[in-house]
Amino acid sequence: MSTKSVYHSTLTQLLHLFIAAAVVHQLIISLVMKHPERGSPGDAYFELHEWVGIASLAALTVFFLWAVVRRGETNLGMLFPWFSGKRLRAFWMDLKSHLSSLKAGRIPLTQESPLASAVHGVGLLLALVMATSGAAGYFIATARPLLSIHETVAPLMWAYLVGHAGLAVLHQLAGHRIFQSMFGFRAAARTEQDSLAGK
Repeated sequence: MSTKSVYHSTLTQLLHLFIAAAVVHQLIISLVMKHPERGSPGDAYFELHEWVGIASLAALTVFFLWAVVRRGETNLGMLFPWFSGKRLRAFWMDLKSHLSSLKAGRIPLTQESPLASAVHGVGLLLALVMATSGAAGYFIATARPLLSIHETVAPLMWAYLVGHAGLAVLHQLAGHRIFQSMFGFRAAARTEQDSLAGK
């Protein structure tokens, strides 16, 4: 069993933390907020939902721009392998390998494997669709029909959040140090300092 942590830069960790917190916030607050009705605006929770949604879209935009230029971390091709025959073959092979491991009672460490990266890409895409459709409906009156997409994707985002968090906990319990890898800011800072120093 491997316990080696995958490198994530401080910026990647901060963006992941903010996006994760924003998604959790948005899903939970959507359960209690009051939507606007004819002649009646939404309540304070709804207004907060709107502002956090705009901030989420900004964070997602920064993340995707960062994913294009960063080095030594998961690239966009790994997150979205669907347009490359080579990456798709790697994805299916990795999926088969995972299924074999699970049948044997093992939980493989796969933070940057083709399967794990593609799953992360699905989560990012769901968050982007929700943030974009919500912001479009907020800023552009003629784009209000996009809010139906926003509401349709919400259950998928709930399912992804529960599944993603649950698998992360299982990996952590299996000794894979998932949380230290993604949220170990000091370790990331030391790695970046060593890289700058040429170590």
